[in-house]
Order: sequence, then C-alpha cells, then structure tokens
Amino acid sequence: MDYFDLSRNKIFFGNTDKLSDWIKENPDNQSKVISKVKLMLKNYLELDNVSFLFGSGTSIHLGAVAIRNFPKEVEDHIDLLEKGLPEELHLTIEELQAEQLRGKKDKEVFKDDRGWEFIVDGKIVRDNDSKEIAIEYEEILNYLIAKDFVLGKDKSKARTDKISELIVAIKEGLFNVCNLEKREVSKAVIERKKKSSFVSSQAQGELLENNTKYIFHEKFIKALLQRPLNLRRANIFTANYDLAFEYAFDKLGVHYIDGFTGFHKRFFKPETFDYDIFYPGSTTSGKVQRIEKVVRYFKLHGSLSWVNSEARDANNLYGIEEKPLELIDSLDKKGEIIIYPSAVKKSYTLDFPYSELFRQFAATITQPQSVLITIGYSFADEHFNDIIYQALSNPTFTLIIVDFAGTRSPYIKNIKELNDPRIIILEGEFFGDFLTFADTLMPNFNNIDHYDDIASTLNNLLSNNSAPLITEAENNTPEA
Repeated sequence: MDYFDLSRNKIFFGNTDKLSDWIKENPDNQSKVISKVKLMLKNYLELDNVSFLFGSGTSIHLGAVAIRNFPKEVEDHIDLLEKGLPEELHLTIEELQAEQLRGKKDKEVFKDDRGWEFIVDGKIVRDNDSKEIAIEYEEILNYLIAKDFVLGKDKSKARTDKISELIVAIKEGLFNVCNLEKREVSKAVIERKKKSSFVSSQAQGELLENNTKYIFHEKFIKALLQRPLNLRRANIFTANYDLAFEYAFDKLGVHYIDGFTGFHKRFFKPETFDYDIFYPGSTTSGKVQRIEKVVRYFKLHGSLSWVNSEARDANNLYGIEEKPLELIDSLDKKGEIIIYPSAVKKSYTLDFPYSELFRQFAATITQPQSVLITIGYSFADEHFNDIIYQALSNPTFTLIIVDFAGTRSPYIKNIKELNDPRIIILEGEFFGDFLTFADTLMPNFNNIDHYDDIASTLNNLLSNNSAPLITEAENNTPEA
C-alpha cells in the first residue's frame, strides 16, 4: 500500500535524502519506513530539552489564513467600512510597493528572485495565485504605526488622514480571520488527507465536527505528554495568534504555563515561566511528585486574547491582561486594544512582552542537548531565525524542520544548503504535514517500537527450532 509519494516527500539529513535510502531498503513496506521516522523522532523527544515552534501551517486546516501576504478577508473588511479607509490602505500599499512597481505595467506578471509569481493590479502588486496584496500584514501595520507616530509629533498641522482608524480596522479584520471558533474547517485539506490512508478515517471525520475540530492538536499534545516524567517539561512556542492549542489544552485538562497568573483577572507575570506544578507531599519527609499533564507554552507573536490593561498595580506591572475572545469580540474597539507584534523591525521586539518571550526562546533552545522541531514555520521571520542560527553554534543542538513546502521554500532551501547533519528536514504532503505528524508520526512512548525487530532477529537465530521463540501476539507485552 502506498502511503506517500516519494517524488513529493523528502527527509533530508544535511544534503542527503534518507527517505530514498530507506525506501531502497524496504521497497515494498512503506510502513517500515514510517516506523523508522517515528523511532528517529522518539530518540530526539527523549532528550532533556525538547522544544517545538509552530507556524501558520498548523492552523490552515482549521480555516485560518496565512499572513505571508495581506489577507484578502482583511482587505474586504476594510472595503466595507466608511469612505476613506480603503483609499488610505491603497495609498499605504503604493508607498510600500513603489520599488516593486517601478517600470511595470498594469496586468504585468513577473517573478521575484525567489521564483514567486506576482501580477500588477493598477498601482498594487498582488500574489498571482491568491490575488492577495503581496506584502506582509505585519509590515503594513508596522509602517502605519510608525507613520502615525511621526505625524502625531507635528502639532503645527491639522491631520486629515485616517491612519489611526485604519490601524484599528486592520486589527479588527485580523481578529475576525484568526478567531477559529468562527471559522470553518478547510474542506480542501480534508479531501487531501482522505488520500492518505495512514491518517485515521476517525480523525478525518472528527475534524469536521465543531466539538472535535482541534482533534489533531489534541493528538499531538497527548503523544507529547507521554514523555518520561524525569525529563524537563516540553516547550511549545508558537507564532500564531489563534487559540487552537488553548482550546486543545482545555479539552484535555492540560495545565499550561504561559506567563499569566490569576483566575477572574489574568495578568502577565514573566516569572511564572519558571514555575512548575506538583502534587503535595504525601509523606513526612516532604517528597512531592510532578503533575503529568503540564507544558510550557509561549506565544511569541502575541495572542488574540491579550489586551492592554488600563489599570496597573503591583499585580499588573506590565499592563497586559488576558481575556476570553467572546468578551473581546463584544468590545467596540477590540482592534484598538489587541496586542500584536512588530515582526518586521527586529528592534521592536525589545519592547515588553516580546523581549521576555524571545529571551525565553533563546535561553531554552541554546541549552545543551536540545532539539527544536519546527512545524508549519516557513523561516521567513528574521528575529526567530537569528535565535535558531545562534543555537546551531551549539554542537549538541538539533533542528528538525517539518514543512509542507520544505526545500521548495527559498528560506528552508538555504538552511538545507548548510549541509549540516544536525539539520533534519521532513517535507511533502505526508511527512511535512501537521495532521500526519500529529496522527501518525508522533511516537508512542508507552510501547517499545522495536519489539518486532528484536523478535524477528531472535527467531532468525533460532530458525532450526520447530516453533518461533517469540510470536507476534507476545510482542505487544513488555514481558515478551
């Protein structure tokens, strides 16, 4: 049975495609190859310092939008607002794309140095496939915030622009497209996964039900929590604004340490990243036991649920509060108070809370014997990459990249060309997909994956016996 297309799936160790070698060793048994991948991942997940970095590719199947370009739905939201905001947006785009437009005509199609294809739409450059404005959402927001600050300093002129209103509208639009509770699961993704018989049909079906739409996030978390308790807590870093992991944590009853404390009012306190959760001592000697279902969780780009808090006191030194999305959605000016990062200008990440979040990211992955597994992250953010490249200077650090496009992305291709065997790249619609990773590739720490190999070896050594030493039924028990 074919579970994956070899021409569209690769597993690179440095510059070497190990998947091709494994297929040659097992030409008629792709499940054996998948077992090799699971065993490889298991070996790395049993290291003491394990971290994951999730990008937009892990939420696309839930109806989220990628923001490599300016989302079309955000543009449509602005077009529906009062007169003046669409014009202000188009003026901003023209200023930012002036160099790209130089010498080009309307409807002209061209490629950039990465091979990506664009089309000129009047005075705007768009992605030729999606027809989205070909500029990152965050770059537009950063530019508007900077321009609003500069114009606001000149008190000698009355302002007639609508920049501040446009900033609010852009944030409102993104809130709507990243609020997964109001998004529909992508039917296209489900149809694609149906072609992969190794992703369980039960998981495919449950994904379409509202109460189980985060089934793959739940599968990933349950597998991750099987790691031995004597290891450090796993770290989940995400660049996504959405709350997919939070909903999955709540469904599973998992405690997550995310830098906030409180119950009715939750405020940001970075010292809580160093906390842990234990059962109370059950003996007079005071021994305690760690609670199993706990992860450390970092939202490096902020969150839809973070808002500026007007009241600051000893319990809220940084003025950052976490609220339910339902409450934020009911506010008249929700776009004005949501916290977003400024990802394009790396210096902006020195501001709180991003300085603390990035410090935690750097301190975590640069520890000895660390592994960072990136999933659905395209390596287009320089401030993430700088920290990851710094970690690569540590000889005991391993980077595992799981990405649908993989080396078809110029950023990941450049990383592959470093030809470092500590860099492992899983790409393609099977090995580079979050759904497959969560449902199929995450190892089961409760089972010994190599029992079959041990049984086969022993039976071959004793092949002259009338009966095998170990049967398949016995392989499933530790006593085998």
